[in-house]
Amino acid sequence: MSMSERVSQVIVPVDGSPTAAAAARLASLLARLLDAPLQLLHVMPLNPAELSDIPANRQVDTDRDRALRREQAATAFALARKAVDPALALSPTEVTLEDATFIRHPDRAIVKHASQHAGCLLVLGARHLSDMGKFMQGSVSNEVVHRARCPVTIVHADASLLEASHIGRVLVPVDGAAPCHKAAALAGDLARSAEVPVELIFCQPGGGPSGADGGEESQSGRVFRLAREALGEIPAGIEEVLNHDERIPEAIVARARRHADDAPMIVMGRRGLSKWRESLLGSVSHRVIDRAPCPVTVVV
Repeated sequence: MSMSERVSQVIVPVDGSPTAAAAARLASLLARLLDAPLQLLHVMPLNPAELSDIPANRQVDTDRDRALRREQAATAFALARKAVDPALALSPTEVTLEDATFIRHPDRAIVKHASQHAGCLLVLGARHLSDMGKFMQGSVSNEVVHRARCPVTIVHADASLLEASHIGRVLVPVDGAAPCHKAAALAGDLARSAEVPVELIFCQPGGGPSGADGGEESQSGRVFRLAREALGEIPAGIEEVLNHDERIPEAIVARARRHADDAPMIVMGRRGLSKWRESLLGSVSHRVIDRAPCPVTVVV
């Protein structure tokens, strides 16, 4: 997503779980704020027992498993519709992803589907998995964040419909890089529509100079200036926070917890490290997603 491109479609995968309901509620709120249509998406996964099945021996149209899955999809859509923001002007559309043998990799199917919609924003509910659990079992939300080239909003597993119904403040970690500028542009759109303030967070480990020296612009001054330019005018106000904590993800999460009563949302850029490099070096965005007490939107 370029800095000039705006969200023109919000897509939320749903599966009938409480977390998916919260994600649907937040997705509908974001769709209303961004004046974009909402799409409810259901993926039919592959059952383990079907991995060794012989497709030629199956009558797909009369398959009992498929009929059950379609019934589950209808239930998932019905529950998601109940959770949708009642102020949403347009009724959401429904799309089911399936093929003759079901979907083997839901995360890849979601990413491929999103890639076919220009200006897409994905909203997903996350499960609580340990780092080892994610490595061994995989996490659909984790894989989508890693693979998607569009903005992705993650709703934490414990989120309620009430928590997903309001945004009171937008937090934007900044570092002067292009992904952060894209994140700031999206954050500006959300903040203006929701009429809420924006907090820019710059983590400068080591306590570098915070003010101009000899007429030269400081690093923090440059980072904040570029972020403000990407944000645009924010009538509710912009606050700049300079943090010297060496633990950048923890510092960002601490700011979110500080504003927990204000219904914050974090919008941040992602550098796009390979999955292998992320496993070795860690990813600030993934660690923020895992720990933040609020929704996190990641922009590449």
